[in-house]
Amino acid sequence: MWIFRGIILLVGFVGLSWLGTRNAGTRVTFHFFTKTFVDVELNVIMLVTFISGMIAWAIGAWIREAQLRLHLVKERKLNKKLKVEISDLRTLPLEDDEVVDSDPVQ
Repeated sequence: MWIFRGIILLVGFVGLSWLGTRNAGTRVTFHFFTKTFVDVELNVIMLVTFISGMIAWAIGAWIREAQLRLHLVKERKLNKKLKVEISDLRTLPLEDDEVVDSDPVQ
């Protein structure tokens, strides 16, 4: 899985670099919601977009990592509790609950 991610990242980086060199010096008007940026280089917009995407991905990855670690802590606590319960069950004394009747025939 990590190889697949690495290949995707490499292809994205190469594509971004190629696109950046092909459009070097191109100036555009950029509209971002209610803001308008006039005469901005396309390379700057591409770089800021790429960095913003990487930051958003990193935040999402950190949140997922925190969720997984929290789940792991809960599972370890449950595992420890179950091990104690199994240990307690193994050390229980064996008892004979049968009542022996002295006169079996009545």
